[in-house]
Amino acid sequence: MRWRLITPLWIAAFIALPGCDRPRPAPARPALFVVRDADTKIWLFGTIHALPPSVDWETPAVTRAIASSQILVTEIAKPDPAAIAALFVKLARRDGLPPIAARLPADHRDALNRAIAAAGESAATLDRLETWAAAVTIESGRAHAAGATPADGVEAVLAARFAGKQQRAFESAGSQLGFFDMLSERNQRLLLARTIEDSGGYPATLAAWSAGNVAALARSNDQLFSGAPTLETALLTGRNARWSSWIAERMKHPGTIMIAVGAGHLAGPKSLVAMLRARGLRVTRVQ
Repeated sequence: MRWRLITPLWIAAFIALPGCDRPRPAPARPALFVVRDADTKIWLFGTIHALPPSVDWETPAVTRAIASSQILVTEIAKPDPAAIAALFVKLARRDGLPPIAARLPADHRDALNRAIAAAGESAATLDRLETWAAAVTIESGRAHAAGATPADGVEAVLAARFAGKQQRAFESAGSQLGFFDMLSERNQRLLLARTIEDSGGYPATLAAWSAGNVAALARSNDQLFSGAPTLETALLTGRNARWSSWIAERMKHPGTIMIAVGAGHLAGPKSLVAMLRARGLRVTRVQ
């Protein structure tokens, strides 16, 4: 499952699927937490940024959280796919790069070829991309093949539910792409290697998220970041730390808000939940 539950840009930048018939909805119960004190309540909802149209995740608990909140906070504001794609191309394409296969150990070549085929891409396309962007493209293609779209993703639905209410974001599209673009080549190649090693792919991600299985999400984080502390800081813990500081400050003001971020940020001992508890805040899982 990996980093598809940490940052949404791999979805927003690429996937644009045509409309399709909607099958009978499949129920999901993703993780929902609440941080509260005497006069402030902050819902923490773990999201998946692209979904098939058949997933019904708006449980009574989630519906109540939406209805009670005056503000929605997400990772980035409602994305403009064309603008993000243009920025991606600007950052991702570079002349003189080695072939994508040459950027991985020889024993990863078969897995790379399988991942490229599953994503519906070609090695020639990836050869022209920086290594982080090749990993992003493979992730995007896998979700595309599974029928997932950002239009059906949690953030898109929440934006509609909060129409007429205040909406804000922790980050920008540019800053999120920058997290990848600033990685060292070593970390970019590690990201690519662990992306193609992820044999469970999008279906495993969807199953864990739908079940609210934060233990499985935490294991996925551990597998991705093992032996890669700077990669972990860039994509996970550094962001969790910034967000926990913002939430701690926001708890000083009354009201109810909803924060919706990739479910991987709410899982494990380095999660946003753990950091808030370490600050002495009361965080309770409600779903």
